[in-house]
Amino acid sequence: MEMIAEASEQSRRSTPIADLEMSRPETFSELVVVIERRTLIRECLALCLQKSLARPVLTFPDLESWREHGASASAGVLILSGCADTDDEQPRILRELRQDHKAIPIIICSDDLSASHIRNYLRSGAHGYIPSATPLTVAAEAIRLVLTGGVFVPANVVMSQVEPEAGRKNPLSSFSKREHHIVEALLKGKPNKTIAYELDLSESTVKSHVRSVMRKLHVRSRTEAVVRIKELVREVED
Repeated sequence: MEMIAEASEQSRRSTPIADLEMSRPETFSELVVVIERRTLIRECLALCLQKSLARPVLTFPDLESWREHGASASAGVLILSGCADTDDEQPRILRELRQDHKAIPIIICSDDLSASHIRNYLRSGAHGYIPSATPLTVAAEAIRLVLTGGVFVPANVVMSQVEPEAGRKNPLSSFSKREHHIVEALLKGKPNKTIAYELDLSESTVKSHVRSVMRKLHVRSRTEAVVRIKELVREVED
């Protein structure tokens, strides 16, 4: 049975919330580890993620507890949430983790929406950045993406923080809030019917928004639009 377990600093071992078959090696690559020092948030995250991802989840109050528990070798993904005292400390912690655990993808969960800080986390080795205001369904998809080798950066956060160069208007900055949602869906390869259902729109309205996005990007197809958006996002990250 899949489980959620919390590891406390006092016990230095996991405290099961449900049963976990830790003897199964195949489970290890699926293991999601959450580092969050605030108990209530830590436990809520674990319960929500276990249900949404259908994967075992371990939680720890700090990195020391995680390392001493011995779960570092079995983590499929490591989520850092509220594990630093200052904004400057977390990128340093991230860089140290990347040096010691290169094979484990790391996701940052934070309240910070600053594009410059997001770029700093990515340059420090993060495989994903999930703002704390992100809906659970989107966060779960982001974690799945990282588990399969991808990198998640919320398109609306990146685009809303884009600062065009002097004398040059970046097309990402011209998108409306609804078009941001459309772009996020396009990047995930979702068809119009699915987009319409998730955004509670008609398919004709979705098509209209897609055409508007393509027009602003000066492209002729959805595929070209996705390629162009990824290029612009990489420019922001660099």
